[in-house]
Amino acid sequence: MRRLPLLLIGSALFAASVAGGGVARAQPQLGPELTVPEQEVVEQHGVAWPLMLDVHALLGVEPHGERGAPIAFGAGAELLWRARIGGFAELLSSEGTALITPTIGGVKTQGFADRISIPFGLAARPLARWFADRHDWWARLVTGIGVQVGITVEHLRTSDESNTTAGLHAALSLDVPIYGGPKQGGVTLRLAGRLMVTPSTSLDFSDMIHTFTVFEPATAGQLFVGLAYYP
Repeated sequence: MRRLPLLLIGSALFAASVAGGGVARAQPQLGPELTVPEQEVVEQHGVAWPLMLDVHALLGVEPHGERGAPIAFGAGAELLWRARIGGFAELLSSEGTALITPTIGGVKTQGFADRISIPFGLAARPLARWFADRHDWWARLVTGIGVQVGITVEHLRTSDESNTTAGLHAALSLDVPIYGGPKQGGVTLRLAGRLMVTPSTSLDFSDMIHTFTVFEPATAGQLFVGLAYYP
């Protein structure tokens, strides 16, 4: 009779061990840990980067106080290393006012000749070193502060005479971002001012009855607004 309890206990232990092994075998084996590959970060920049290229078209005036403000217009391009320093070239023009001139103090003032300007020289973005790599709007705005210093070839003409001279060109510009920026490529609104220092010039012309004289001072300026495109 003593063997029966021992037999029951042994059977219970054997069943428990089998059940435990079954549970262990039922546990799924974990395979190698899966990882999601990191996405590659692609930096956006213009087609010519590290060269920054911009092509711009401008429209403005050449203010001369009470003597008038001839319409000015033109286009140009800049090529800068990492938007910092490089060169520029432009073709600009202003419309003469030889016949339509104001009268000041009872005296009719002299008009202006037609002007064709070809400035070229050094261009720079003084703050691009610190802000060109940033994508914030204000950083792209600061990067768009530009200066130009160079030579300008000025061709002045009337219907009867013309004269070509050369002198100093200096300009300051600000590119307001519309889309993208100098490094990323895009479009900006350009505000620019230009100073010309050349020898003063007087030219005559005639309307078959009277002879008139136009006068270009040694120092003149132009103000522009336009668009700049960074491919």
